Amino acid sequence: MPKTAKSLYNKDVMNMHRMARSFFKKTMRRLAVSRRGAAAVEFALITPFLLAGLTGVANYGIAMYDKMELVSAARTGAQLAIYNGTNTTTTETAAIAAAVVAASNLSITTNDVTALESYNCDDGTSITDPSSDTCADGGSIQYYMTVTATETFIPMIIGKDAALLIFGRDSLTLSGSVRVRTK
Repeated sequence: MPKTAKSLYNKDVMNMHRMARSFFKKTMRRLAVSRRGAAAVEFALITPFLLAGLTGVANYGIAMYDKMELVSAARTGAQLAIYNGTNTTTTETAAIAAAVVAASNLSITTNDVTALESYNCDDGTSITDPSSDTCADGGSIQYYMTVTATETFIPMIIGKDAALLIFGRDSLTLSGSVRVRTK
């Protein structure tokens, strides 16, 4: 190659290099100043945290709804216990459990319901058997019925695996309990 052709070639390469460098600098300067797309990037970065928070709030809301449903159903069983007084036969406790299940919108069974009778004196001391025990101060014996409904709550929105990771277990046991005086 003649010397002039080589020097022209070198000049052209140098010019192209200079032009590319200039173009790159201008483009980088424009990108550094530009705010286009910044909102999309920020949204993409914050979305996982936002969804995790909303999922937690939704699961908490569902659990609290289920808890209120259990208490309301137990209240229905307690009302039946008040109506029947101190009748705590097996048939009566089965009727209380059936009333609790019927009053609930949850998938509980009669096995998830307990109805326990307890006895206290006027001063608050417990009595085991009202037919043989008496109160120390000669007061009357008070009869109480405690109706409890329980449910196993599995966080539906995040699933069992995520619940195991977050809560340390894959389900939570919720219960609603009502204690009423029957006599």
